[in-house]
Amino acid sequence: DADGVLQYLVSLHWSLTQFTPASMEVFPKNTAERAFNVVVLIFAMVVFSSFVSSITSAMTRLRNLKATEVTQVFLLRKFLRENGISRDLSTRVTRYIDLVVEIHKRKTHRSRVELLKMLSGPLELELQKEIFEPVLITNDYLCHYSDIS
Repeated sequence: DADGVLQYLVSLHWSLTQFTPASMEVFPKNTAERAFNVVVLIFAMVVFSSFVSSITSAMTRLRNLKATEVTQVFLLRKFLRENGISRDLSTRVTRYIDLVVEIHKRKTHRSRVELLKMLSGPLELELQKEIFEPVLITNDYLCHYSDIS
């Protein structure tokens, strides 16, 4: 039983060394073992490469999103400076825009959801009703209208 555990651990160690730059004293002894080793190494390279690629792609997307935001802030400050806007007003404008951008990030605006354009007329109306009804029923007249329909 201890020999089986040792074989399992050596196999696990060998397979882990195929995915990493580590080395091991277990080497192929014949052509079949060498071919298996090559296949495992190619598989390991493909898996590792796709993993690195997905991380790189995600980081690039994040960088591009942030770059657009940074560019817009830079253009705003440049505009305010070029037009001789006072420091006080520039600060107020910048803070207000920062606040609006933060609020905009928290809530998904309808215009960003392309699939909503595919709704049928009645379904569109029902969706609009549920979105705006909480605000509209604060008005006495519209609240009465809501009860009727």
